[in-house]
Amino acid sequence: MSAKENREQNLLLLLSKQRDYATSNKLANDLGVSTKTIYRLIKKINKGYPEGDLISAEKGRGYKLDYEKYISTSMTQIDSKLTSYSPEARRNRVMEELLLTSPKAKNVYDLFEDYYVGDSVIFNDEQIIANQLEEYQLKLVRKNRTLAIRGEEASVRQAIADLIKAFNTIDVEELASVKESSLNTYDALFVLNQIKKMERDLKITLPYPYNINIFSHLYILLTRSRNVGLTKINDKNDLSKNEKQQMQKDNILYEVANATITNVERYLNDHLPEIEIFYLYQYLASSRMQGIANDTSKFSKQVSQITHTYIEEMSEKLGIIITDSFIFSDLANHIKPMMNRLENKIRIKNGLLDEIKVSYKEIFEEVSKVSKQVSELYHLPFINEDENGFITLYFARVLEVYQMPIKTVIMCTTGVGTSELLKAKIEKKFPELDIINVLATRDLERFLEEYPETELVLTTIKLKKSLPVKSLLVSAMLTSDDQKRIQHKIEEINHEA
Repeated sequence: MSAKENREQNLLLLLSKQRDYATSNKLANDLGVSTKTIYRLIKKINKGYPEGDLISAEKGRGYKLDYEKYISTSMTQIDSKLTSYSPEARRNRVMEELLLTSPKAKNVYDLFEDYYVGDSVIFNDEQIIANQLEEYQLKLVRKNRTLAIRGEEASVRQAIADLIKAFNTIDVEELASVKESSLNTYDALFVLNQIKKMERDLKITLPYPYNINIFSHLYILLTRSRNVGLTKINDKNDLSKNEKQQMQKDNILYEVANATITNVERYLNDHLPEIEIFYLYQYLASSRMQGIANDTSKFSKQVSQITHTYIEEMSEKLGIIITDSFIFSDLANHIKPMMNRLENKIRIKNGLLDEIKVSYKEIFEEVSKVSKQVSELYHLPFINEDENGFITLYFARVLEVYQMPIKTVIMCTTGVGTSELLKAKIEKKFPELDIINVLATRDLERFLEEYPETELVLTTIKLKKSLPVKSLLVSAMLTSDDQKRIQHKIEEINHEA
């Protein structure tokens, strides 16, 4: 999906992070668009939401998301309201049909008859589809009023996994989601059982999104085998000497891959090319597996070097010293299969990418820069946005762990009595606040001049003028509402840090 087509989702994600109203200028600046575009996007989102406006407007304050309504409606439902019967949806369905039957040709009129569009629209759709397929080194071929997609089998499968929405929304943990999707229920359940068997045989768990990737690979294998017959159209059927040697490096993974393909052959009642064992082996070797003991001695020299490079560069960019050996081990356990994915041209779809780019914008941008350095320094293929999104989460977690306590002052009329009581309660409830002093109202300005590092003032009396630091009026009894408001203020300060 292009950046332009993603704007509605990005705006919703951005508004979901706001605690209060946000002006159109701020939203436009954050999304890199004009204020007119913001107005159009909000109008489009609200128009496509029949249960009332999802985004409310207030003159002089800006826009605010109805968060309860937002979280009660799945992103899939919102997305379908925004894109129903759109040209994009039409092109995606046509492309899906062509990819699943590639390289077979389909009659143009049969492909488009359900959409009631003319020749000029069909021609325009063909150009857009052809441009999308170029990313996968695939060609859209038109001949005698037919269309077909031509290219290597591995490229066709990667395009199917990336471009067909069903593979990006399925939840392999919930069988109900399989039944509700557009996937063949019997095939989906068969593949799910094969994944569970692989996990049992390997004594591991395949976490998200690696389970999704293997699910997609096996499901596509079933579909392609039925539609076109893989023995006839595969670019190669037999294993090379090099591929056999690769699988000998991990005989356990090879045995599991071999057993799974044998089960697929029985299910299809058809023979599959031997190369399919190698393809599945590559996916397993490129997946992170939970349940294997983290032993830093098992990491290759290159994996260790790349992991250290990320840690050293991001330490400097984040302004913290990362020395925790657990962080190294955890990140290295991600880098190891990532290198296999880069080598085997396997792309893991990151379903949280848009949210990561909004929530951790600065960290994501810095990780992307470091990834470019890593690719150049270690002669690796380009590290894509999906991978950068996953790596960003490791350093976002580090930043949360290393978050410095917020230097806080408590203030009341006299600076004694109720303030000391409030201090005791806050220290118990909010360890992330460093209470540096309890003051009387008359001493506050002098104290802030002497201690400019103060970040937050909690006061039991209403202030007559604004302070150079953030402040919050609370009750001396520290009610549950006070606690919620303090937590929001902490999140606001940490987000700005």
